[in-house]
Amino acid sequence: MRRLALPLLALIAMAALAACGGTAATNAPATASAGAPQPAASQPGASPAAVCATAEAPADANVTVDIKDFAYAPEPVVAKVGDVIAWTNSDSVPHTASLMDGSCTTDQLATGITGALVFNVAGTYTYQCNVHPSQMKDYTIEVQ
Repeated sequence: MRRLALPLLALIAMAALAACGGTAATNAPATASAGAPQPAASQPGASPAAVCATAEAPADANVTVDIKDFAYAPEPVVAKVGDVIAWTNSDSVPHTASLMDGSCTTDQLATGITGALVFNVAGTYTYQCNVHPSQMKDYTIEVQ
């Protein structure tokens, strides 16, 4: 019985730490620029999961972004709260669109594939490609 209890307790502790945002890397979205309102998720007690989510229907995108030549266009991406932002990979290698704090990401997008996110909180977010983080980083999403 004790052998079962220890792994169960460890799992519960890890889940509790994850829910509390155990590290700064997964706790909050990129900070808003000076003078702009901070996203609610960066405020104490707010859930980072509420900031952004994977959109189920990328074809219904309000905003489109092209990934080509190891770059995202347009830059910055400008959207409204609730807009679906779709990234289409026009490169010959896979890419992602991932918030740099790790709180939200598309799946890995092969050539010709589209992935989409929807933002539920206004703010300025910094994103990158998790496949090529040294080449494709510090891009901006402005959600109004």
